[in-house]
Amino acid sequence: MRVTRRLGDSIHAYAVMAAMAAEGAAGDFVAYRPFAPLFAHGPLHVSASDQGTQWRPDACPFRGPRHGEHVRDTMAMAAGVRDRGLLKFRLALPSRRPGGPYVVICPDAGAAYKEWPRERWGAVVEHLLSRRYEVFVCGMPGRDRLPAPEGAAHLDLGIADLASLVAAATALMGPDSGHLHLADALGVPAVGLYGATSSLTYGPYRDRTLCVDVHAGQARTRAYDSARHLPGECMRAISVDRVLETLAGIKHAGAPYAR
Repeated sequence: MRVTRRLGDSIHAYAVMAAMAAEGAAGDFVAYRPFAPLFAHGPLHVSASDQGTQWRPDACPFRGPRHGEHVRDTMAMAAGVRDRGLLKFRLALPSRRPGGPYVVICPDAGAAYKEWPRERWGAVVEHLLSRRYEVFVCGMPGRDRLPAPEGAAHLDLGIADLASLVAAATALMGPDSGHLHLADALGVPAVGLYGATSSLTYGPYRDRTLCVDVHAGQARTRAYDSARHLPGECMRAISVDRVLETLAGIKHAGAPYAR
């Protein structure tokens, strides 16, 4: 049995078990207590645990991510899931709509080496505000607030309230973290910043088209490994200009994006 308190791993595990249920291998889902509300409206019966999310691969042991393969697919193979299409599930959650189109920025990751330099976020926030987007900055508990231009709103939210906010967002932005997987599972465009890790293996499962990924270019070994983590200095290779160019890909019916 594997136990995790990581949001991304919990979302992947739920997707795999939902696919197993669709193939006739029904079962309950044991979720880490703070995450349990995220899965309450899905096809599985969910119980909460203070220990962490529990997942039991049945067919073969899960030994971690593999090169060239998304971690969710590797987990599915370990669980014996045959139909990969069933893994592209969406979380069903009520959304809160604070007004016009908005972008949620989650600058923190579970490991600091995955984070983009904090001083670069200000230019991104200013750019979004100039395009008439509201900007909500949601950091992790216990972390210092991100320096941001006036006009951005800092929110301290639990995971359930954050999910409700993200559900109606134009997009969510951040480094490799569970927040990106949450947005992707809600069908919200995820602008992921990847240098220390690869979006191929660790990116949003449904849609990675808005990810800025420089991981392969930063690898110094001849045999590239998409599952390998690189030092945090690799995140500095992602320029502000590259991120602003990527933002041209986000759309909202109420506010057409214009460079």
